[in-house]
Amino acid sequence: MKIIWVAVVILLLGLTVWKVLPLVLKNNGDEVCIQVITPARNPETGEVKEFPTPCDVPKGWEITQSH
Repeated sequence: MKIIWVAVVILLLGLTVWKVLPLVLKNNGDEVCIQVITPARNPETGEVKEFPTPCDVPKGWEITQSH
């Protein structure tokens, strides 16, 4: 459903979907993730790090809203 909304927004902006979509989405095997900086915190160490997509956040890490 998210992919459809991204495509609709791109079309409304008058951009070619096939040129922009690869810049917005990342395919991790069976998953497709939007490329958006995703901050996450390691609950064991307290370390906060930014990841390129939500799919890149390691298991066990907590996605946060900000640093």
